[in-house]
Amino acid sequence: MQSRTKCDGKVPSCTRCLDARVDCVGFDSSTQREAPRSIADALEKHIAALERPNPTSPFASRPRISNVAPAALSPVASHSSDSHSWTGDRCTYTDGLVNVVMEDITPTFLGVSKMKPILSCVVKGTQIPSKKGPIGATDLDENHPRSIINPQPLKTGLDAIDYKTAVGLFKNFLDRVITQYPIYHRSDAIAAFNSIYHPVTNPNQDSPRNRYIISIIMAISLSTAARTNQMAANSTAYTLVRHAMQWIPEVATNDLSGLQAILLLTQYTFLNPSVADLWLLTGLISQAVVDQGLHQELPNDIQITAFQRDMRRRLFWIAWEMEVAVCCIFLRPINLPTRNINVAYPLEVDDMHITEKGIDFMGRLSKFNSKRIWAFRQLEAEIISVLHHDEPIPKEHANLDAFVQHHETSILEWRQEVYRTGAANQDPKFGGRWKEMQLYSDIAYPYIIVALHRPSKRIPQPTTDNLMKVFECSVQIADGYWRQSNQEFGIIKYVFHPLHHCFSAAIEFLRALQRCKAEVSERFSYDQVQESMAVFSRFFATIAERWPAAARCLDEYERLLAPMKKEYLDFLVQKSSNAPKTAISIGEVAPDLYNYQTTLDDAFNYWTAFNPATTADATDTLGAFYSFPVGHDWNTEFNLNFGMDVIPEV
Repeated sequence: MQSRTKCDGKVPSCTRCLDARVDCVGFDSSTQREAPRSIADALEKHIAALERPNPTSPFASRPRISNVAPAALSPVASHSSDSHSWTGDRCTYTDGLVNVVMEDITPTFLGVSKMKPILSCVVKGTQIPSKKGPIGATDLDENHPRSIINPQPLKTGLDAIDYKTAVGLFKNFLDRVITQYPIYHRSDAIAAFNSIYHPVTNPNQDSPRNRYIISIIMAISLSTAARTNQMAANSTAYTLVRHAMQWIPEVATNDLSGLQAILLLTQYTFLNPSVADLWLLTGLISQAVVDQGLHQELPNDIQITAFQRDMRRRLFWIAWEMEVAVCCIFLRPINLPTRNINVAYPLEVDDMHITEKGIDFMGRLSKFNSKRIWAFRQLEAEIISVLHHDEPIPKEHANLDAFVQHHETSILEWRQEVYRTGAANQDPKFGGRWKEMQLYSDIAYPYIIVALHRPSKRIPQPTTDNLMKVFECSVQIADGYWRQSNQEFGIIKYVFHPLHHCFSAAIEFLRALQRCKAEVSERFSYDQVQESMAVFSRFFATIAERWPAAARCLDEYERLLAPMKKEYLDFLVQKSSNAPKTAISIGEVAPDLYNYQTTLDDAFNYWTAFNPATTADATDTLGAFYSFPVGHDWNTEFNLNFGMDVIPEV
């Protein structure tokens, strides 16, 4: 019988194995096999094995390191017959051998398993800014007939949309939406549309990915189109997205195509936050951006085409903007870089001038909205990071006052440039889009002023002058969003940003009114103040038509407004009688009003923004509020008149 001698643990070989002149091995529990105790030795052997030609390996035909071509970096050429079947872009472009190793160990799916993708874990309704909890419990119950993760396909979907309506909605998406969020190349979107609605001339092109893309595109366009029948339109759009969820296992791939699928779902979720959890979605997107190396420019290489580089840039900036938009609302840190971003803006020229064969840099500029929105988000991100997250003040600013003044000037110049360029526009097809951008700037400007001068971690007690700026600009935010929600057909009518921005503005409005009663009474009549109070109520009532749970924000605002309104009236009465005024603590009047701003954690808890563990209120889901059947007479039901019968194949 052999005696057992305890291993002394020395590497790369223990003393006993050295004496016996045998390889020193351990046990790899993941492979259930013996493995060298030296990790470095194990990796070197694994790499050497990958370098050796192997006729059974999919990489057998690849040359050695010096000549290995980079992995695919973006969707295939827009003129390809199947623009969504490309693979091989699951890893960052660095070195050919690294790509081979990474592709060998990186799963093709984005999730716990192929049939349990991460996207299915975030389809829970985004919560409204209220202490009464989130919405969307029905979405998580796979046994509920209206569950968004119910694996059984729904009976309705794209087949329920007649051709004429589909053409109109798709044209609206191409003209007004894809240019602002160019998640897909225009030709890729058209190819997906034609594969479904022109199957005869595009045989064997229909696919789960194309069905997913067009279903959500139709939902996005439908959500921006309707004005008088918003409830029915939004209900149908919601049904389309729920129908698209059955293809998540196929589309949630761990590559750029998978990232595009998440971005498209997120874009719709901004329009209807009850469909998924935006906090989790944007976090997932940020991780995917880093995994794909989109946060860095690719090296100069003749094998990297301008088309590929532009596609990667646009996906980075879209993902970055989405994360900033969510994090800044809830005053949370941003995962992606906010300063010294090493990714240039993508091209503004229309996608018709961007192909794998070449780019016409003198082509028509159609993506002018995106660049300006990204510039605005950069200002917002820096303000939040400095005022709320103790980020250092940039060296170019002497002090905090200089920082604040610089950003006030910057947002004013940004707004003036939008108006100036819009007024100089000579293309009649872009007239409506420039008006939309100008209205966007009318909202963004006061929003930045409020962000600069509201109480923050760095400036906990703003001056009276600054609070008066907040008082006036808060009303402008609500009024601007109300005008946006009532705009003409085709203009994007978001829900998530307007609701949260306006609720935050309403809180700051009440704060300023409580602290600056004398200054407000000297500058505004009571009728003007009363009208300002009503602006928020009017907006919350309007936005509730698109997100029914938003009605709770109206209730919450009016609950907080009532004691403040009485206090202000009492102040005016005492002021008119020259009687001394005894200050009333806002904590005594409405104790819930401002406590959320004491710390960042309090702020997050107050908003109860995205807490997956919170019990949801199923009655607040869109499906629970509205259960309209999909109608066939779309022009009558939604008052849609697209003015065209067919869309030419491209």
